[in-house]
Amino acid sequence: MNHIFVRSGKLLATTALIALSACNNASKTAETKTDSTATTEATAAAPAATGQTGTLIGAWHDEAIKSEKGESIAYELISSGEKHYIQAITFVGNNLKLNDTPPITPSASELKKDGDKYTSIERPSEYYQIDKNGDLLIYDGTEMVAKCKKLI
Repeated sequence: MNHIFVRSGKLLATTALIALSACNNASKTAETKTDSTATTEATAAAPAATGQTGTLIGAWHDEAIKSEKGESIAYELISSGEKHYIQAITFVGNNLKLNDTPPITPSASELKKDGDKYTSIERPSEYYQIDKNGDLLIYDGTEMVAKCKKLI
């Protein structure tokens, strides 16, 4: 089964919205396990029309898929007030630059938090859980479709 973001076309929308400028906000750096020796900062995605930002809860690398341009994929889990969002970001190389207060992009999916489970509001059969090791588990119904390694 293809990963849910690939099937829904959200990945394409996310990569199309990647801007070529770096954010000015404070950031964290996470190491990834790729073989590439090139290191590039992840580019910041264009913020939502409202300019809304959130607080980064965590980031996870999805080693199973790449963007159409061959870039690595990571997911950011973000809180903004009482709301939670997940969004895909792309990066190249070993270093991924993450923003403490990332912009919430138009392609972000709003989630409903229930304990340690985050359920997609748009697709209620899609949900996310963080396991005891801190890895992100992505489910479509009862089937786990991806296990993403914790970056931060």
